[in-house]
Amino acid sequence: MTLNVDKKNVLKAWREADNKGKQMLENLYGKEIFANQNVMDRIKTFEDAMEETGRKGVPDFSDLPKDMRRHFIALYKMEVITEALNEGWKADWDNSDENKYYPYFIMSPSSFAFHASSYDFAYAYAGSGSRLCLKTRELAEYSAKQFIDIWKDIHIG
Repeated sequence: MTLNVDKKNVLKAWREADNKGKQMLENLYGKEIFANQNVMDRIKTFEDAMEETGRKGVPDFSDLPKDMRRHFIALYKMEVITEALNEGWKADWDNSDENKYYPYFIMSPSSFAFHASSYDFAYAYAGSGSRLCLKTRELAEYSAKQFIDIWKDIHIG
């Protein structure tokens, strides 16, 4: 009997497994298949994030006023991307010792650019949606640079 397993599913199982489960999968498929599991190498597009999270395409926002749709489409996309980049991590807003990172941008009439990433522990500054927080500074900076057009649509439509 031959059992065919999709590589994407094996990699996802490995990421979600405990040490014993990871060892079993490495014994079955070889360690080399699991060598490059950096989320920033896997998530380069919104489509990658949908595949990673199992989320489907963008919902229909046609019931919103036309001038608001771009913002809400971008917000949905960024929530899916953030979910994928966080790999299951969710901010614990009851834990003031846990850092939560969010990219900040410079906006002017001539540009929209990533400025820095910051963290906060007990409260969120205006503009830093809690569902868009990332678990590391590196992920916040990656998100800002890789998906700057989506961030721009969130902030200035």
